[in-house]
Amino acid sequence: MTQDEAATHWQERARSELKAARILFEKKEPDVYGEVLFHCHLALELALKARYILKKDEAAPFTHDLNELADLLESNRKQHERDDFEEITDFAILSRYGDDQWFSSNATAANAGKWLQKTERILSSLFV
Repeated sequence: MTQDEAATHWQERARSELKAARILFEKKEPDVYGEVLFHCHLALELALKARYILKKDEAAPFTHDLNELADLLESNRKQHERDDFEEITDFAILSRYGDDQWFSSNATAANAGKWLQKTERILSSLFV
């Protein structure tokens, strides 16, 4: 597989993860809002890895940390971008391992909806 093919594969996977997040969100079932957050993170991770492959012409690093990936692509990032990536990275971990208190406070329709919109916006900028 060429680097271009690998990047295309990651981009397609990112779109599929965003689609999964949308489908889960549209169910309006509180017990899956954590999964929406997880899939949003995964979509962003895959898109950043695709961008990395295209820019660096090498395999993407093995990390789930969005800020680490984004920093490898661009050093002059705004603080609010760093904060957003830190938040969704934490959400991805806690949507798997968080306790009931975390879920009731964070795995909400409001957070899931907010992150769906942010993920769509960020993906559109990464796939230019």
